[in-house]
Amino acid sequence: MRRRKQVISSIQDDILDSIPTDEILDNISTQIGKMVFQLGIELGLSIADLENIDKCNCDLTAQSKDVLFRWRGDRLVRPTIRVLEQALVNSRKGARCLEEVVKNVDPKTLRAVETATDKIRNNANRIIQEIQISQILDHMIAYLVISVDDRRRIEQHAGQDDQNKALLDIVIERKEPAFSVFVEGLRNYGYADIADDLKCDSQEVGPSTTLVALEHEGLSDWTVPLYKICLQKNYLKVITDIQHECIVDHLITKEVMSVDDGKKIESGKTPQEKNRMLMETLLRKNVHGFSEFLVALRKDPVYTNLADQIENTAVTMKDMAILHKCYE
Repeated sequence: MRRRKQVISSIQDDILDSIPTDEILDNISTQIGKMVFQLGIELGLSIADLENIDKCNCDLTAQSKDVLFRWRGDRLVRPTIRVLEQALVNSRKGARCLEEVVKNVDPKTLRAVETATDKIRNNANRIIQEIQISQILDHMIAYLVISVDDRRRIEQHAGQDDQNKALLDIVIERKEPAFSVFVEGLRNYGYADIADDLKCDSQEVGPSTTLVALEHEGLSDWTVPLYKICLQKNYLKVITDIQHECIVDHLITKEVMSVDDGKKIESGKTPQEKNRMLMETLLRKNVHGFSEFLVALRKDPVYTNLADQIENTAVTMKDMAILHKCYE
């Protein structure tokens, strides 16, 4: 028998009774150290799970993260911060590290994240069975919450149901602002009833702690060329407004794209599909490709304003922080 010490917590109850976010688990995982497997036992993980974690990774932080995320994923017992705090005390790690991690957390944000996830899961069958996601993906790319690589991974699934499931997994994983942009996309493209059922307070709270932290740190450990963000923020305008033929011809002539790239773009069934493939290709090219794309647009007076708009698009630290979540 183990003697358990009942925690007298300094953390407020509405935080203790919430489910920890990814950010909280990420931050606490760096502080567990050698007590990781004792903590896993206290959280109810099986010996088989712990042995598998030990076998797959020898890095203590990675092991701690795996333990914490596996625990949170098991909803047989509601995985609250209170449960985690008690487990930290039982494993002799102590709760001080958790108190530091959550001291600036807004309880409204915790409730909003949890509510958003629950709402998606409660409406998952409707979303999976009823919606067509092509235009919603366009919308989410333009707002930087998914990348063109995410889109490719989603669309590689043969059936619409499987594509919808893959998108929901991303929305649940990335939380805000992906959730709000997804709901807005549903509303804009014919699914206002589902959007109304999903709407919750998460759309009225401030930016997530991840975005705030990344902005304050200046994204010092991650950068993406600014021209790619300019392109992605203008994604909707490009795929709906341009005729691709002369632009693709120019890019091939300037050796930005290959003839095979051009054939792949031309294989699209509709003008929008062709423009989507053009944008996907451009977003994988370097700044020279971006510059030549603007040159190609300016060759046609109709697209001069679009070229200026793309070139002068403002890129903020928040934009960079949002897109960063696509590459974590």
